Amino acid sequence: MPSFCMGCEALFDSRFFWAVAIAALAGIVRGFSGFGAALIFVPLAGALYEPRVAILVLWVIDALGTVPYLPHHFRRAYWPEVWPLTIGSAAAMPFGVWTLVHIDPMPLRWAVCGVVLASTLALASGWRYQRTPTRAMALGVGGFAGFTNGALGIGGPPLVLFWLGGQTDAARARSNIFAYFALTSAIALGLYLWRGIFTWPILALALALLPAYAIPLRLGDKLFRRSSERLFRRIAFWICGVAAVMGLPIWG
Repeated sequence: MPSFCMGCEALFDSRFFWAVAIAALAGIVRGFSGFGAALIFVPLAGALYEPRVAILVLWVIDALGTVPYLPHHFRRAYWPEVWPLTIGSAAAMPFGVWTLVHIDPMPLRWAVCGVVLASTLALASGWRYQRTPTRAMALGVGGFAGFTNGALGIGGPPLVLFWLGGQTDAARARSNIFAYFALTSAIALGLYLWRGIFTWPILALALALLPAYAIPLRLGDKLFRRSSERLFRRIAFWICGVAAVMGLPIWG
């Protein structure tokens, strides 16, 4: 076996076929809603391998798989909202990555899942904030999302709840999410390389799973184009709610 893939035997065993199915499901959800891949892939693939491997593999397959969609979403995104969120995330993400490497994530997981679940229930009930979000609010939400993304690989729900809790329509919210994740993925790459937590076996596993993620991603994108605003919001809230419940550290 080539030297760049030393240690790959431990990853390409019977678990790989389950990982393919998980990647496909995550790709469909990401393509449809613009987020949610981490909510599916990280806990399920993390149970097969380990959470750190799942987070890094997802970063690679998502960064490569979403490249063809970025020009469209960059044109549609509302950058006065995207930039403050990105700046907040960039400031907080290093602390999240440090937490990933050094700290037991269980107490943090309780707190994050509780906040996401409470916010999801409030918005699903029909509550909306009527004012235009301030820059300070956007920076704060971005910081929270960046920290949880770096520490737990879960940064989508705070953003989705922020945009869908206001007056942003589904198409613009989805484009904002794609643009945000493209920028923060570049930041995360630098942090991961700085921490030296990428390995050749992880990269090999990611490249092997890329087609299983990228093809369903295309399917999810087509499904979104045929959906309504109401359906998108309902599915997005369901994803956030299920993610919050499944993310609770009570499942072993």
